[in-house]
Amino acid sequence: MSSLTVPQITAIEVLNTPSRTQIIQLVALAEHELSKGRLAEALILFWFIASIDPSNTDAGARIALILFRREQWNEAWDAFDIRFKLMGAEPKVTARNADGMVRAVPRWRGGPLPKHLLVMDEQGFGDTLNFVRFLKPLSERGVKITFVTHPQLFKLIKSMDLAIDLKRNDESGSVPGVTAWVPLLNIPRALGLEPQEYTASVPYLKADRLSEEKWRKKLDPKAFKIGIVWSGNPNSPADKGRSMPLETFAPLAAVPGVQLISLQKGEAALEARRVAFAKRVKTLGDEFDSSEDAFIDSAAVMMSLDLIVSVDTAIVHLAGALGRPVHVLLQKNPDWRWLAREFDSVWYPTAQLFRQQELGDWSEPVSRVCSEIGSLMKTGVSVQRKSGPRGKATRKTG
Repeated sequence: MSSLTVPQITAIEVLNTPSRTQIIQLVALAEHELSKGRLAEALILFWFIASIDPSNTDAGARIALILFRREQWNEAWDAFDIRFKLMGAEPKVTARNADGMVRAVPRWRGGPLPKHLLVMDEQGFGDTLNFVRFLKPLSERGVKITFVTHPQLFKLIKSMDLAIDLKRNDESGSVPGVTAWVPLLNIPRALGLEPQEYTASVPYLKADRLSEEKWRKKLDPKAFKIGIVWSGNPNSPADKGRSMPLETFAPLAAVPGVQLISLQKGEAALEARRVAFAKRVKTLGDEFDSSEDAFIDSAAVMMSLDLIVSVDTAIVHLAGALGRPVHVLLQKNPDWRWLAREFDSVWYPTAQLFRQQELGDWSEPVSRVCSEIGSLMKTGVSVQRKSGPRGKATRKTG
């Protein structure tokens, strides 16, 4: 593995306005500090870069990431608005007055609750499944909600039994009476929720009972059943480094008494037919999650599983939202939402995190998952989560 050459930048150089070359060197230095887990040092450097180059959206994104990892929540949520610049522009919602003039509908950032709130979904299925929980406290406080989201998720969202109107995000249209709007991922900040409140409604999604019964009959009742997902959407920018070959699960397939059930969809699902331990992997056929309603069969199958083991995909959020036990395999520097915690997740009490110790090496976290499963099968008690001060799960901070 080649080592990173850290640029040497003197105090005199940074006191003056840096050149483009020096900014590149500063970015490299900041990335080096981040890769070593020195979050405070990396944050100072990225703040400096953003101050002298406000158009540097990469620096802005890194600032948000580091603030989340340091769990400086309010600052992190505010900095997270950088995502709109990365997407191109912040969404705009307009209304027409009685005189025909068009006006901007205000974005709700907190304070008094709007009478009729338009909630705009903004990213992938995983983000929606992760954050849809925050519609509940709004609904319970009497806010009329119109949620514009993926139509494939309508059926799952309706399982929350909330009085909300769902609108497709792939069609244009108008919603009368809206008094404010908010991006879905900004609701916890606007509500002023503390991190310990994020799990208040877990589980918040439900599996379809008929589908649950149908799939239960297809699974071995005697085996320790583990649902597995090894690959995310290869077309997503977030997929870099988060997926792995199915062969990496070989040690898991070798655990006596375990049956692996593939929850994988897409091209990667074909690996289950070619892998050396194919006989140890049960596939669920072409009918599995083949309807226009996404994840309905996945949710039903999960209710009959002892555990789900997955890389960072929407399946993790579905499992957590259902309150099912899930082991999350993370690359060394994963998505912002997994923070810098060693084992526990701020989003899902039933999730445990297994992060790479070395960049690109999945064998070590998979080995830890196997050890954990051995303990679960023997005692039914999880031993991977370690306790820190006051009984809280330990986490890394910088």
